[in-house]
Amino acid sequence: MCAIFGIFGRYDEERAQQAFELLSHRGPDDSRILHRSGYSLGVHRLAIESAGEPMEQPYSLVSGEILLFNGEIYNYRELGRELGVHAADEAQVLLAAWKKWGEAFVKHLRGMYALAIYDPASKRLHLCRDPVGKKPLFYLQSRDFFAFASEAKALYALKPFALERGHLPQYFSFQATVAPLTLDREVRKLAPGESMTIELSVHPKFKIQNLTSSCYDPWLDGSVGYRGFDEAVGAVGNALREAVALRIPRKVPWGVLLSGGLDSSLVAALSREASEGLVRTYSIGYEGYAKYDERPWAERMAHHLGTEHRSVSFGKKEFFETLEELLPLMDEPMADPAQVPLYYLMKQASSSGTRVLLGGEGSDELFLGYSSYRDYFEMESLVQNPPPKREWLQAYLRRNFSLNREWEWYKRALEGTPIFRSTAEIYTDLQLSRLLRWNVRDNQNLEAIAPYLARFEASGRTEPADWYSYLDLKILLGEVYLVKQDRVSMAAGIEARSPFLDRRVIETAFSIDPKLRRDSERKALLKAVTRSLLPSEIVNRRKKGLNYPFIEWILEEEGLEAIEKMQKRWGILDEKHWRSLADKARTGRFRQHLFPLYLLARWLERQE
Repeated sequence: MCAIFGIFGRYDEERAQQAFELLSHRGPDDSRILHRSGYSLGVHRLAIESAGEPMEQPYSLVSGEILLFNGEIYNYRELGRELGVHAADEAQVLLAAWKKWGEAFVKHLRGMYALAIYDPASKRLHLCRDPVGKKPLFYLQSRDFFAFASEAKALYALKPFALERGHLPQYFSFQATVAPLTLDREVRKLAPGESMTIELSVHPKFKIQNLTSSCYDPWLDGSVGYRGFDEAVGAVGNALREAVALRIPRKVPWGVLLSGGLDSSLVAALSREASEGLVRTYSIGYEGYAKYDERPWAERMAHHLGTEHRSVSFGKKEFFETLEELLPLMDEPMADPAQVPLYYLMKQASSSGTRVLLGGEGSDELFLGYSSYRDYFEMESLVQNPPPKREWLQAYLRRNFSLNREWEWYKRALEGTPIFRSTAEIYTDLQLSRLLRWNVRDNQNLEAIAPYLARFEASGRTEPADWYSYLDLKILLGEVYLVKQDRVSMAAGIEARSPFLDRRVIETAFSIDPKLRRDSERKALLKAVTRSLLPSEIVNRRKKGLNYPFIEWILEEEGLEAIEKMQKRWGILDEKHWRSLADKARTGRFRQHLFPLYLLARWLERQE
């Protein structure tokens, strides 16, 4: 696990070095940067599979191609044997795969990655991000140079951050901006699965001659292969067992994030099954808030499996102290409040010597675990069978606006536009029109996800279950949860691994008849996999998710003052509406709507 950085064109070498150093927290074990005529390329390394081995990156071939790589390729040994390359880590194998298969080499990779390959002979730079977006990659194109980095803060060192207000609706809608946009006017990011090729002219004058990109979605290409329930359960179980075993490191201490829910408990059970030694597990909870605290369930599961378990307490004091540490690490605000306790837990795990943590990310998206999916399925019937007097109902809805999300769903259904626009969605377009001091076009958030809708429709898939899983992999995971996980794990010196997001597991899920995932009991396929591994009380308990009293704490500590200060400086919000949201939050309503305002305000304070 690493940080990668590169810059081409006309730039100050010392400033480039300083930008590179801003990424050093991602790779405390080794660091190297190459300064050449017209470009600089650097890597910071957190050694996991290559622990104890000399650092090979930036890695170059005799023919001149240079590789920078951040991530883990779990099948690199298998690929190495196929390519006739015997290497201590992935770098040599990746370049050999590139030489043999060209841009199609990503089709052979099983893992998480953000990488760059530069060919000095052709002056071509290739950037790639894995299909689910486990590893982020940002880039900046200016008049004098082109630069890329694992975190945008390195690019802000080359060009100061400049807020683009027109991108704020995406942040409020989806908890984060959607690729290629960021909150900065010029900095961009690769989408999950995107590959970009840049043809550069460095001498005598810097120029980008051509820039092309494509997106790789391997699971959309497959067909339905499993129509029977038992057959599908067997396929899922086999794929998960293999995925977990592949992610257990050989050289460094590791553990599992355990909430006591179905997903993390299954990962812990399969880890225990695949491991020869003692498994470490970690959980977090909230003293005095029993309705949020899942530690008793995690401890019950840890006792069942016989793991070495550590339980961490997190309160209001830890929330605000951790948030202060976290704010400088954010390239832009991300409106998922779970990042704060997750960072705290990652730091506790790191302090005990753990270097790798496995988690249950991706299970709900693949196996339709969120309760909101069922609500969306019910609404889909209105799209398929429009009601009589449709125009009258549309006019009625326009005259009787409601902040409740169900109002928006009916509006979309009657319009015939996609109802589901990711579980990440917090603010709908009309809610944004009330919140912001400028008009937000109707269906603007649909424009943000339009490229994914086009790819999905081009694949020939039509089932809503497939659309929900696909879009949430790209938006909820690729833009929010996984970027959050990358930031906090890297800052804590931890590599986070997600067995449910293994390529074979995803392809297996998408090869199951979607009616099996949609029409059966919620996550019935996974529950069937776990019945011989977990206690029935764990298998059948209601999903809680990571929730905690963050809004209560913010309101208790006069957190709304931060939003007021932002208003005086930036004038972003409609005064009456945001205060109305604050009043509702005090009664427990629209909690998720207030947090994006608070976090943006706190983050913008640091940009002054």
